[in-house]
Amino acid sequence: MLFGRRWNLKDILILVALVFASAIFLFPILLVVSVSFKAPIDIMAMPPKWLFQPTLENYRALLGLVPSEFKFDLWLHFRNSILAASGATFLSLLLGTPAAYAFARVSFRGSQTMLLSLLAVRMLPPIATVIPLFLIMRELHLVDSVIGLVIAYTTFNLPFITWIMRSFFLDLPRELEESGWIDGATRWQAFRLLILPLSLPGLVASAIFGLMLAWNDFLFAVILTSRDAPTLPMMTAGFVTDQGVSWGIMMAAGAVIIVPVLVFTLFVQRFLVSGLTSGAMKG
Repeated sequence: MLFGRRWNLKDILILVALVFASAIFLFPILLVVSVSFKAPIDIMAMPPKWLFQPTLENYRALLGLVPSEFKFDLWLHFRNSILAASGATFLSLLLGTPAAYAFARVSFRGSQTMLLSLLAVRMLPPIATVIPLFLIMRELHLVDSVIGLVIAYTTFNLPFITWIMRSFFLDLPRELEESGWIDGATRWQAFRLLILPLSLPGLVASAIFGLMLAWNDFLFAVILTSRDAPTLPMMTAGFVTDQGVSWGIMMAAGAVIIVPVLVFTLFVQRFLVSGLTSGAMKG
């Protein structure tokens, strides 16, 4: 397809712009991965070395296969990140999707004010909320627990997911639900059997967005957890010491942290495309 078509100037300019934008977005990932395979002497070399002898020592240190100056439990951090991010994403979708449907389909007094209030919560700088959130979690005995992280992440994911899903529901014709009601379905059945399947692209996009926000969070994790529920970003920050930064193992950890979200995105991407295609055919 790339070589079998006739290219005009507009196509070439678009292709160049796409390649340039892709290079900008991929450069940080390339830098992280390349540094993770470098020996310390190559990492500190000036000018930077782009051709070097790759080594797996940083990954072996990260996995605990060789002695390291750092004390950490990779699997504990990994488990906590998986549980906190997936739990917050699931809870946000569970609460945000019906709320978005209500805002999109049901007219009631104060709906616009409530909708804007939700967005205002997300506009607050997170640093302004961590101390009150910490005090609440302490009263609930949820400090240094995965459940506390799930609640904190859900609080900030919920407004985004509600707004994203509301826009998808608004794009769906009301006639779909009305046809279900004529056939005897209740509002809940029409929502579950007719609306939700057609909203699959929105659910997938919201899930990816919510998972990335929770997975990469550092601020809430460092305030709300310490020994029992630390996450992967906290482990990565631990490679900064008074004597300097251990760039090799830090970049190896960064490369490992990227993988789960990347795999999840690639896995659900087909549902995103199939949902869009299904909606186009039925529309």
